[in-house]
Amino acid sequence: MNAEAMSSEKRIHERKNLDHEQVPGIFQVGVSGEVTEFNEVNDVSISGMGIMFPKSVSVGQSIKVSYHANDFRTDIEAEVVWKEKIAEDKFRLGIEFSNKNMDGNIMLFMALREYIDDFA
Repeated sequence: MNAEAMSSEKRIHERKNLDHEQVPGIFQVGVSGEVTEFNEVNDVSISGMGIMFPKSVSVGQSIKVSYHANDFRTDIEAEVVWKEKIAEDKFRLGIEFSNKNMDGNIMLFMALREYIDDFA
């Protein structure tokens, strides 16, 4: 496991698994002005999510997570709190959402709730 991977459980809100193959819309992460799409979300809560990402992002890096589907769009300020290298071009990232816009965090969670395993 990468030295920057999460060493202990620090989550405040329970995370739920997401069936990402059935989720419509586009997920993106903006880092330093560069936007990259991703489609694997391991888990999600109102305070953060775990994702598979094709690029390495430094722990502590501020990012913007975006999700849009049909006429819905939300952009959330966040921070990478841990990472694990899975393969040469595949990283598992733990992302914590900023507290500055809890409405946006809740809107994302609500938009994805029907695809979360406990809601199926």
